[in-house]
Amino acid sequence: MNDHTAATDDLRERLRHAHRAFELEQWQGEAGQARLAGIADRLWDWAEATTLAGCIDVETLREAAVRLSLDLSLPDTLAGVIGGVADDLVRHEINRDTRVRDVIDESLYDDGVSLFVELEALRARLIKRLLNSPVYTALASDVLYQGIKDYIFSDTGAIQSLPGVSRLIKGSSSAVSKRMPGLEAQVEKRVKAYIENNTAKTLARSEAYLLDSLDETRIRAIADEIWAASADEKLSVADLIDSNELQRMIDYGLRVWQSLRETEYLGVMIEDGVTRFFARHGDTTLAELAGHVGLDRATLADEIDALAPEIVAGLAETGLLDALVNDQIDAFYDSPAFTEAAS
Repeated sequence: MNDHTAATDDLRERLRHAHRAFELEQWQGEAGQARLAGIADRLWDWAEATTLAGCIDVETLREAAVRLSLDLSLPDTLAGVIGGVADDLVRHEINRDTRVRDVIDESLYDDGVSLFVELEALRARLIKRLLNSPVYTALASDVLYQGIKDYIFSDTGAIQSLPGVSRLIKGSSSAVSKRMPGLEAQVEKRVKAYIENNTAKTLARSEAYLLDSLDETRIRAIADEIWAASADEKLSVADLIDSNELQRMIDYGLRVWQSLRETEYLGVMIEDGVTRFFARHGDTTLAELAGHVGLDRATLADEIDALAPEIVAGLAETGLLDALVNDQIDAFYDSPAFTEAAS
């Protein structure tokens, strides 16, 4: 090793040591806050001058959205983590001490009722869609059938008034099938046929009745009853659902989400959503987009002031700050670029 090489190596180590100390100092305390504030200011200046399209192209953004939404694997432990947190929250003591009115402002509730009253056309469409649903039709038919059947065969029902039948059953409706074989089957067949033939008319009348009866006065009266009955109820549902039931529901919910992710439908919706968003906001600056979710320069600065000191202190205490600084500095001082510059 010649004198020039030795001098270069000595300079390298002295500069490396001084540079490390300087950088560590600049990331901590008041100097660190000033540095981060400066970075945030520069970032916001850039965001005010840079549009979404100028920062990233639609294809890259679309691919990222699909990758994160559809392709990111969900670990088997996720359901347990979510279930554990959810169970802790459900059983938190605050739920037993908090009433509905403590978290739902009555005036806000009233505004919601007013909105429901005003959306008359939407209310009519929802009622029509509900009553025309095959599920609702089947449910209504079954309820009607069971009600008619119970009335006919009950001890005080219609069959008791038929001449001779009351003596046959002698006070016991369960004897009908034994003493008059096939009667119940015949009744069931005829009642079901009648209901099937008249369900559409019945539901049409129900629709008209609901639309006529759900006027503003009735809606507000029902809403007032609901508020009066629930406003002072506690929020706790711990007695309603146990930990195992909650976990099973979360397991199922994640299975549904996983199944949905595998469908073509969700992929099309995500891709088209990103494309349309980009078409509307591609020429909007990043600062404006951030403003749509309530983030501005002052908010960013305030959050840096509040969070950065603790975060940086934690990085320093755990040794990560040293490692990050050293990685950046050593890469230069150990490079041919430094050797050439020092020659």
